[in-house]
Amino acid sequence: MYALEARAAHLATMFAVSRPIRAAVAALLLLAATPLVAWAGVLLTDRIPDGLRVASEPLHPGADLREQLEARAERWGRHDVALDTGEVLRNPSRAELGVRVDVDAMVRRVNAYGRTGNPLRDLPELFAAWSGNADLPWIVETDRAAVESFVDEMAHQIDHPPQPPRIDGRGRLVELSADGARLERAAAIAAIVTALAEERRAVQLPVEVLPSGVGDAALPALPPAERPPELLARYTTEFEDRGGERPRAHNVSTAAGYLDGAVIPAHGRLSFNDRVGARSFDRGYRLAHVILDGEMVDGVGGGVCQVASTLHAAAFFAGLRMVEHRPHSRPSAYIPMGLDATVVWPTVDLVMANPYPFPITVRARAEGGQMVVELWGARRVARVDWHRQTVATQSWGDRYIEDETVPEGRERVTQRGIRGFTILRERTIHDDNGVHIETQRLRYPPTDRVIRVPPGTLDETTGEPIAEASPIPANPF
Repeated sequence: MYALEARAAHLATMFAVSRPIRAAVAALLLLAATPLVAWAGVLLTDRIPDGLRVASEPLHPGADLREQLEARAERWGRHDVALDTGEVLRNPSRAELGVRVDVDAMVRRVNAYGRTGNPLRDLPELFAAWSGNADLPWIVETDRAAVESFVDEMAHQIDHPPQPPRIDGRGRLVELSADGARLERAAAIAAIVTALAEERRAVQLPVEVLPSGVGDAALPALPPAERPPELLARYTTEFEDRGGERPRAHNVSTAAGYLDGAVIPAHGRLSFNDRVGARSFDRGYRLAHVILDGEMVDGVGGGVCQVASTLHAAAFFAGLRMVEHRPHSRPSAYIPMGLDATVVWPTVDLVMANPYPFPITVRARAEGGQMVVELWGARRVARVDWHRQTVATQSWGDRYIEDETVPEGRERVTQRGIRGFTILRERTIHDDNGVHIETQRLRYPPTDRVIRVPPGTLDETTGEPIAEASPIPANPF
């Protein structure tokens, strides 16, 4: 009897202990089954796995896969690639270089992701997607012939033979010798193809220097030039120098003084910021109107951009190469769109390269309401024509700012709206090597109309007036 009671007590103890164990085992089985169920759902549907990215951009599971990939591939192809030789900088798009995304292959890759049927392979892939760590690179194809064609075109701009010194009939030196240059085509093509495959957007192309065989130190000193220099290009812009515009006119004149006399060496470069320097009170500048975030405000050195724009236009028509150039954020009244240049010390610069085998001297002056830049050199090599076409416009919008100085029920416009423009600029250079055509797309974003309203007028979420009772008409453009 005693043995039976002991046996029963032992079984009761084992049963009591096994209940929590069974619960834990059941929980583990449920936890393990959850991803299996999700994996089965992926296998049985064509839905894109949640969290999956392509080229660092997440895919939208509910949207059409091919449409997503085609739109992104087209946008990817529009991105430009900087091809720099030190003297020539070109910015073709990936599409212009013959690179395209294989959308069909990308569709197959995405559809196969996590769907091999092998859970040991599929589940890690799905876990990576769900945790945001799955990023599929583009599958791209490169048309090597297109790259070769583009490199050949660049070579026409770069290649030039070495020039021996020029000696006149009396044995006197007229012109120093100059090294030649040759683009290393095979190495350049290989560098571009590699960069495109790695999705890099800047490529340094190799250029071989062709020595002239005569060092400058071995030549006699250059005698006074018997032939006067020639004017390569001149450009003039106008500015107001009366009333409230006098501080700006002073800054234009100050910057012109710093720029005047600059020399661009043969095959060398000129940085506007390096030459003109910081815009500060210590260097003679005053407060005047400048454009900041699309709005006119007062800043030290306002007006210096007009000097940079005039220099850019003169260099443009002299056939110089623009290494760094950025247009203004809105059209300027003193110069046509496509010829302007904005500069900001020390971050935004205007840098140009001299493609000629002789130095160029910059003469700059501001007087009588005119800003004039002249470029002088040994001889005029190039004739330049240009054409500008507006390819798109964008209407401006309204930006409201609460201002306690505005009376209740009133509004005050402190800045007019300006339409945005996208233009296509084309420059045709006629020189000793033939005819070269350069095209560039420039964008001037729209400038908001700024309307100041009394405090408490604007919705905190939208920034728009709470009540539509504005006497100012809506943008008609």
